[in-house]
Amino acid sequence: MLKIQQVETDEHRCHVRELFWENLSSTNLMIIHEFGISSDVSAILEQDMAKLQQFAPPQGRLLLGEYETKIAGCACLRKIGEDVGEIKRMYVRPEFRRKGIGRSLLQAIIHEAKQIGYSKIRLDTAPFAKAAQALYRSLGFQEIEPYPESEIPEKFRPSWVFMELVIKIYEQYLRQD
Repeated sequence: MLKIQQVETDEHRCHVRELFWENLSSTNLMIIHEFGISSDVSAILEQDMAKLQQFAPPQGRLLLGEYETKIAGCACLRKIGEDVGEIKRMYVRPEFRRKGIGRSLLQAIIHEAKQIGYSKIRLDTAPFAKAAQALYRSLGFQEIEPYPESEIPEKFRPSWVFMELVIKIYEQYLRQD
């Protein structure tokens, strides 16, 4: 059974730190492999943890997914424009993948974006994250040009994948199912 909840407690924030660390570490390994460039994962983690407030209500969300009493993943949402949100740090631990947890977290964060009043949601994803890209496309995300609010360094932008979901189109998609 999957339980999705907004991060509220110090214990939740400890889980978030662990998930962010795992996500950043695995992404860094792939960037080393793909591009031959390494990042300071500890420094990025500390920056992310210092900016957790951007994911707090009313304009943001930080959701934890708990599967059978174990923390399985997370998804974050922050405001980047008047009616535009951005998904960050969408991550499911490897042992919990292929169980629909990523899809459930993504659907929950889309629902939250709609509740906040965003008309669009954007995200950026690594070129090697093919499963994530397929998930995003399956829920109506379309590729777009890099957007200025993305935190992806300029040197990676030509290789990165940028996507956007228009909430009204997503709602039409849901009515068709």
